[in-house]
Amino acid sequence: MAVLLMNLKYIRNIFITFPHYPPDMERITIFIFFIVVMGFFSSCTDGAVGKTTHKDSLPAIDSVNAVRLELITNDVNFPVQMKYPADNSGRLFITDAHGKIFVFRDSKLLPGPFLDITAKLEKKDSAFDVNCIYSMEFSPQFAKNKKFYVCYNAPTTIDSNTSKLVISEFSVSALNPDQADPNSEKRIFELEGHSTYRDPCDMIFGPDGYLYVSIGDNGTPMKGRKGEDLNSFLGKVIRIDVSKLPYTIPGDNPFLQVKHARPEIWAYGFRRLWRFSFDSLTHELIGGDVGDKLQEEIDIVTKGGNYGWPLIEGDSIMVKKDSLKGTNFVAPVATYTHKTGICVIGGAFYYGAGLPTLYGRYIFADWNGNIFSLSRAAQGRWPLQQLRVLNKPPETLIINSCNADPGGEIYVMGILKSGTTSKGAVYKLVRPI
Repeated sequence: MAVLLMNLKYIRNIFITFPHYPPDMERITIFIFFIVVMGFFSSCTDGAVGKTTHKDSLPAIDSVNAVRLELITNDVNFPVQMKYPADNSGRLFITDAHGKIFVFRDSKLLPGPFLDITAKLEKKDSAFDVNCIYSMEFSPQFAKNKKFYVCYNAPTTIDSNTSKLVISEFSVSALNPDQADPNSEKRIFELEGHSTYRDPCDMIFGPDGYLYVSIGDNGTPMKGRKGEDLNSFLGKVIRIDVSKLPYTIPGDNPFLQVKHARPEIWAYGFRRLWRFSFDSLTHELIGGDVGDKLQEEIDIVTKGGNYGWPLIEGDSIMVKKDSLKGTNFVAPVATYTHKTGICVIGGAFYYGAGLPTLYGRYIFADWNGNIFSLSRAAQGRWPLQQLRVLNKPPETLIINSCNADPGGEIYVMGILKSGTTSKGAVYKLVRPI
């Protein structure tokens, strides 16, 4: 009960400051309701059966693999992601959810944004996650073509819809390499829907040169969820070729020849794959799928894989078992309950030089400020360990993203909340002194 009350206090602080912030305020609101009204957090609605109680079995906080947070910048108001282009410039690009992207170079944030699309965001609804930029990615040929891609919520002409999910291609200014041309926008993907403003997630180019995009399935009532519907983009990872605009379908996409299936789909059955990455050594695609009422999970995403949502959440069966006959779900490599965290934030494999004990581990976080590592072990096991952060800030730390730099070092993007004030912060994970 003490752990639940502590989580309630933490979430209440977040909720007061960011009442509509993604990745998932709907689930967090439900979380608060269950604790306050029902006094427990092990039940599941919508007729769920199967596993309804869970006990986390994480070992003690890792004192050997302790880390420190080195502040890189607090000049970005709401950092949600960090990316870098393959151009050997050493620049890091930090996305501000309010609609801007900034350049971090030579240990400082450059004055003025690289890109400002504030005017392009949806404005008719005041909710933060409606007028929001979610992610960006650079073309693998950026050094030559100067192209990059941005996912954001744009205005819609459909009155019943809140906004439109848009992925657009932009180009860098011909006059200034540290400034984009906002007029160069070319839309490559659009998705309409009443609640799609809650569904943008992440995108990344794979080793094959194709663009992988995750789209959530948490904006509609449970009975309307589309994670298992191959005729919907919701709850999917799609894979497209943007070398010819707006895009084409790779010839080996798994559902290309399946009747009534969207040919763009690469994998399905996700609630919200918030932040994913490719392992630079094995080329495995791995990310964190945000849970609903029971569990958070880490998945290795495979071609054609079905990850179960909304029938399965983590390793919990959410429907009558008889309805699962004949199904074949891909199991997560790791799960944890809401006793440990509240919203998983996917990360990256660590291949840097500063933290040798973490080399080869998958480093990710939770929205509540906890940082974890997953390591490969025998027989397909992935031991989960919470890292010990020696210098956690006195403010409440809310982590929005974990990303790697060109050298394989890991950074966390987040918000520091103190009382009624908040500010953005970008940290690098470094060795203890």
